[in-house]
Amino acid sequence: MTEPVIAIIFDFDNTLGPDTISFLLTEYGIRPDDFWAEIGKDVRNGYDPPQAYMKRILRYVQEEGVMRDLTEERLRELGSKLLLYPGLPSAFAEAKKTISSTRVAEFRNAGVRLGFYIISGRLEEMIRGTALAEHMDGIFGCTFDYDPRTHLPVAIKSTISFTEKTRYVFAINKGLSEGVARTEPYRVNDGISDKDRPIPLKNMIYVGDGPSDIPCFSLIRKNGGVGIGVCPATETFKKGYELAQGWRTTVGPYTADYRKGADMRKMLQQAILDKGLEIVMKRRERVVPAPSHS
Repeated sequence: MTEPVIAIIFDFDNTLGPDTISFLLTEYGIRPDDFWAEIGKDVRNGYDPPQAYMKRILRYVQEEGVMRDLTEERLRELGSKLLLYPGLPSAFAEAKKTISSTRVAEFRNAGVRLGFYIISGRLEEMIRGTALAEHMDGIFGCTFDYDPRTHLPVAIKSTISFTEKTRYVFAINKGLSEGVARTEPYRVNDGISDKDRPIPLKNMIYVGDGPSDIPCFSLIRKNGGVGIGVCPATETFKKGYELAQGWRTTVGPYTADYRKGADMRKMLQQAILDKGLEIVMKRRERVVPAPSHS
């Protein structure tokens, strides 16, 4: 059954914070430019980008010993050191206050609430180490399998790239938890009518910065949701404008600044309020007038 939830789904790298893998490499004294040039060659040879960079990290761990301490705990520790974009993570708690303080009675009566999610082609454990993790209802990223004795990565367990991101959008749409989406992957293909899906695509707001977000932008926007393009302050807006020109995003690009008063923050708040009002109006339409006794 449809629930009055607004799902706000974010990419991570260059959307909520800087490139996590480049940060990881720098911590180990590896030049990101050289690394990405090598990954580019693998991609041109047919590798999916996440498979390519994760394969190279495994080689650093297993063959070269450069990352000999890269356990899950170490990845989370590195994530905790990552500098998030301005206004984060406080923007998430404040967004929930907005829902409870704006048109309080209507939103409360309709049961409107927010759900926050991250779907990323980068390492999930690093994201879980950031200050954002406690605010998330779901985090989906790339993962390694670890040796139970050494706790070091030994294989690639899961990856997310391009259209793979939409798999997790549909998992959210169908009300699957993180655990179920991971351990029962075929459940995302269960036949569920639109009216029985807990979070409709039209109740979703997707925030991202680049080409890997296009499938999610297109899916959500075509089904009545909102796509917001962002760009780090340190980069040009070229990618964002390319997304906007292709009608992938609804609005943007905005500088990835989530502080009060910033354009991105105001746009996100407006999108949340608009979706909240849509839910309120839809609920009103379902109210059947009491029969007249005249």
